[in-house]
Amino acid sequence: MSEAVLSGPFFGWLTDMLKSIAEIRTPFLDKVMNGVSVLGNEMAFIVIGLILLWCVNKKLGYRFMLVFIAGNVVNQFLKALFMIPRPWVLDPELKPVPSALDDATGFSFPSGHTQSATIMYGLPACRIRKAWAYIAAAALIAAVGFSRMYLGVHTLLDVVCALIAGVIVIAVMELIFTKCGDGKKVYSIVSGIVALLALGVVIFVMTYCVKKEYDPTQVKDVCVVFGTACGLFAGSFVEQRFVDFDERAKWWVQIIKVVVGLALVLGLRMGLKPLLAGISDSPFMDIARYFIMSFFAIAVYPLFFKLFRKRGSAAE
Repeated sequence: MSEAVLSGPFFGWLTDMLKSIAEIRTPFLDKVMNGVSVLGNEMAFIVIGLILLWCVNKKLGYRFMLVFIAGNVVNQFLKALFMIPRPWVLDPELKPVPSALDDATGFSFPSGHTQSATIMYGLPACRIRKAWAYIAAAALIAAVGFSRMYLGVHTLLDVVCALIAGVIVIAVMELIFTKCGDGKKVYSIVSGIVALLALGVVIFVMTYCVKKEYDPTQVKDVCVVFGTACGLFAGSFVEQRFVDFDERAKWWVQIIKVVVGLALVLGLRMGLKPLLAGISDSPFMDIARYFIMSFFAIAVYPLFFKLFRKRGSAAE
């Protein structure tokens, strides 16, 4: 996008709005808003998605993860297509909250946290179809969107367009599942298509975006999405054909499954990072890291569920 457009009155109005919001900042609110922002990040997806998959409803878990990854593919494509800088780049006088910078990677438009929150909370609300669910989802999405503006890492344009994009992704994916069903074959086909689209975004970023403005964090972000999409595709294929776990179990067994499983997955997330960095510091290493994480969570760890259930039965 041209510098003339980015420095125009509209973008000036957007950054001025952030400056006005910044006037209400306090150390306490900074911590609160950082906490609210977490509700729209990768960690929230991992926790919610895996609890749904492992303990609540396997089909819903697969659907949740597919819609989320599809939304991230769309988000990364839009970021690379428009290449709108972060607010503090548009206006150097605008100072973001320093603690929010580690989670503000890549380009600004549209907001990844807001779009993720729209999918993570909007999709379950659409499945529940109750007024309280829609109200709760709207409150969470609005809170995440406002937190990104409060922290100074996104403008109102980023947030609103991310919300719209998230709703469109949910609508399109729900239409696909409604028309095609939600069987094993459908999940395999859809996850394969999502992985191919993610590969297309990686190629687009490397051939179009990088030539104009190389941003290593943007490259890293698309690699993360592609690795997760490939892990979801391969993991779901293996699980559905060779593992076929039963998510049902006694309540205390479910707690053990979640605690142990999340510890292992997050351990891989942290442990693989220095290990792969020792091989290469290329952002493409994140493809391998997130592929391993996703494949393990979906196809390897559930192999132990039968053992958990046997122990639960023996303890009765």
